[in-house]
Amino acid sequence: PNSSTSSSAIKIVVPSEINDMAVLIGPVPLFNWFPLNLIISMILISMFLISLGVYALIFPLERKLQLIQVGVNEVSKGNLDIQVQVIGQDEIARLSATFNAMTSHIKRLIESQRELTRAVSHELRTPVARIRFAVDMLADTDDEDSRFMQRDYIDEDIESLNGLIDEILTYAKLEEGSPKLDLEPVNLRELLQQIERETNALGKPIKIVTNLPNAKVTAIADRRYLHRVIQNLAGNALRYAETTIIISAGVKKGNAFVSVEDDGHGIPEADREKVFIPFSRLDDSRTRASGGYGLGLSIVSRIAFWFNGSMKVDESRDLGGARFVM
Repeated sequence: PNSSTSSSAIKIVVPSEINDMAVLIGPVPLFNWFPLNLIISMILISMFLISLGVYALIFPLERKLQLIQVGVNEVSKGNLDIQVQVIGQDEIARLSATFNAMTSHIKRLIESQRELTRAVSHELRTPVARIRFAVDMLADTDDEDSRFMQRDYIDEDIESLNGLIDEILTYAKLEEGSPKLDLEPVNLRELLQQIERETNALGKPIKIVTNLPNAKVTAIADRRYLHRVIQNLAGNALRYAETTIIISAGVKKGNAFVSVEDDGHGIPEADREKVFIPFSRLDDSRTRASGGYGLGLSIVSRIAFWFNGSMKVDESRDLGGARFVM
């Protein structure tokens, strides 16, 4: 071997068949050592390039996190209108989208709570005022028949308050979060027959027509809430129908549906979304004089939402009034 500070090589001497001669192979370089300064330079350059690559990966994430932090700071100040910009489709982008959905949900809940509080206070005034008036009449009269009559009025108003409180609690439960749904196969024919019996038991002079599905038709749903949907829709139709309502149910293309129609004045197309707003009443035939608290259809709408279904209102082809379909 032949070595120096810069390289190493090997020479090979092979005997030949010719006298006094040999074959020389080489020198063959074994390894050229790098100078120390070159090795250090390569290490530093590699570290710099790696740092640039890491920074190029981290900088976009840091920018996205800063945007989310700005959004969190705004929400902490009470600004629920803030929307974080969603950039890309990575985990941070999904986090931003979730943050936007969360702030929108919180804003809707707060607005709904405010509306509910204002509406409840307004709705409570009427029965409370009637009870106060009836109590004053009880104190001012000595007539026994008049006393019994005022007592009956008070009982009716107390029953009205109980009904209002029940509606409010049901709506609040459906509005505040996902209710526990006991999903099971529900026989639609049996459910419609039950609704028909219960509706006829109210004694209203309205004809109830039920389009019953096949006895084997079922829907996967929470029976209690599905019953509440049809019951509320039927009760709403009774208030506005003139002679007839139609209750239908079935399955189309794998999706179950329930439908209630009436032969009333119907709902103008511009007002059809308003009927699902809590305590809302329209200025046509569907007025306060028709009764109710304006929560029945709101409850139906929320149940449809938690059923992952849709709720719509249009015109009945057969009766000409309103038709509600979930």
